[in-house]
Amino acid sequence: MPAILRRGDRGDEVSRLQRLLNKVGGLLPEDDAFGPQTEDAVRDAQLQAGLSPSGIADAALTGWLEAQPDPNLVIPTSAIAYIAREEVSSRAAYKTNYHRPVWPGGESGITIGIGYDLRMQSAERYEADWRDLLPAADLEALRPCLGRLGSAALADSLHACSVPLAAAWVNFAARVLPRYVADTRRAFGEAQFDGLPPLCRGALVSLVYNRGAQLDEPPPQDRRREMRAIRAHIARGDLARVAGEFRAMKRLWPNTAGLRARRDREADMWERGLGTGA
Repeated sequence: MPAILRRGDRGDEVSRLQRLLNKVGGLLPEDDAFGPQTEDAVRDAQLQAGLSPSGIADAALTGWLEAQPDPNLVIPTSAIAYIAREEVSSRAAYKTNYHRPVWPGGESGITIGIGYDLRMQSAERYEADWRDLLPAADLEALRPCLGRLGSAALADSLHACSVPLAAAWVNFAARVLPRYVADTRRAFGEAQFDGLPPLCRGALVSLVYNRGAQLDEPPPQDRRREMRAIRAHIARGDLARVAGEFRAMKRLWPNTAGLRARRDREADMWERGLGTGA
């Protein structure tokens, strides 16, 4: 990697920088282009490293990033960053729209950080996940949302609370994600899951993060048949058929473009993991 990379640069060196930044919460697609979001991620990483936040990646920042551990040893950092982006769209969107409590609508509770739904959390888990990441006043203000259906008015009442992206990343990558990795291993078979290529494991964790680990649902609903088929294909070693099951799941959301696109992206990730995708 060159000693210095800055906004406007392109190429493999930028992609490698983005990969390194994702270890510390960059939330960046590895697209080879040093644009405004990469520059913002560089500044944030420089602050974490105790460096001047110039937005220009130099040898000091690169060395610090290289010394940081990968957030998870089971799925690749690129897959972790992808799952986070699916929850909040981008680091820019997080800083604009998601750093304060939101209500996504429907049956959701008040959500903070990277897709952390307070309705689904026990008091004990909430305390363990956030007590060292948020001010005591914010912890207290958010506590009544545990187990409670959200609303726009409730979210508005919590506008004074804020979850910095750095705190959201620690919660997501170090605390929440490992639980989903464990759920995914159990759902698809621990030995079978562990034997998959890393990106394939990432695609499955993304699916479970979005849909949960329950694979059984009786007719006539049976919204889990493709997930069971994925488990069966993996058990037989018929890995080439799995991407098709991701895409077949789109039947469930005929009018929801975001979820249909997510299943396509997960299928693409699976195929890249097998070495059959671009």
